[in-house]
Amino acid sequence: MLKKRCVLILLFLTTIIPVAGAADMATVHGVIYEWDTFEPLENVIVEVNSTPTQSMLARYGIYTFDLAPGNYLLSASYYQGSTLRYYAEEEIRITNDGDYVIDIIFLPTYYEEGEMNGSGFDELDELADLAESDMPAEESGSFSTLIYVAIVLVMVLAGAYVLASQRKADAVGRSPDGSEYLENDGLLPLSDGSAGLPADLQEVVSIISNNGGRITQKDLRSRLKHSEAKVSLMISDLENRGLVQKLKKGRGNVIILVGSEQVNQNV
Repeated sequence: MLKKRCVLILLFLTTIIPVAGAADMATVHGVIYEWDTFEPLENVIVEVNSTPTQSMLARYGIYTFDLAPGNYLLSASYYQGSTLRYYAEEEIRITNDGDYVIDIIFLPTYYEEGEMNGSGFDELDELADLAESDMPAEESGSFSTLIYVAIVLVMVLAGAYVLASQRKADAVGRSPDGSEYLENDGLLPLSDGSAGLPADLQEVVSIISNNGGRITQKDLRSRLKHSEAKVSLMISDLENRGLVQKLKKGRGNVIILVGSEQVNQNV
């Protein structure tokens, strides 16, 4: 009788232990976007350094992993033939079970020589060479992250430089009562730059136009079905095309259509 009870207890424990372990697992998933189309990128290899390592082929740009609490490095690679075209990493921390959404955006790695002031890129190249020769191996990972951030910043500054060379800079002044106003001398009509836009960017322009030519970034995000990261990239794309202006107002941003009659009113 005692032996029968022991067998029953062992069977019960082997049943509940996997269930208890599964309860602590979290689901990590997301979509991998390409910079120039804002569309999911197909056939991306996604890997996470769990124990054991998990990897999958995201055929339609969508991935998912089940992970226990802990710190992980999520990496995504996209190949054309045998050439690595895109690569991105995301550090994630799982604190408890739940649903974690982590979208990945592959930033562009190209620039044409002579198209813009290349001094910033030259400095980055020198910095990378210095890192390879002098940086200890254990610090190379964190330094590569700094290089990645610096490249993004230089690209944003270069885009602003090109935009400034195409049209007059907007002057910010103050009205007699002390409130801020914008001078729109030299601004292009909205129709001159919005023709031929992708459908998602046309949707953003339409929402801002229907809202009187200006909208807060938070309100714009609530009206779109895209993630916050993608909306921010779409606004930057429209800024580079000279179609919108992004102004800092308090703790948020105000997005204004270039050429809108509302642009001269107080923000």
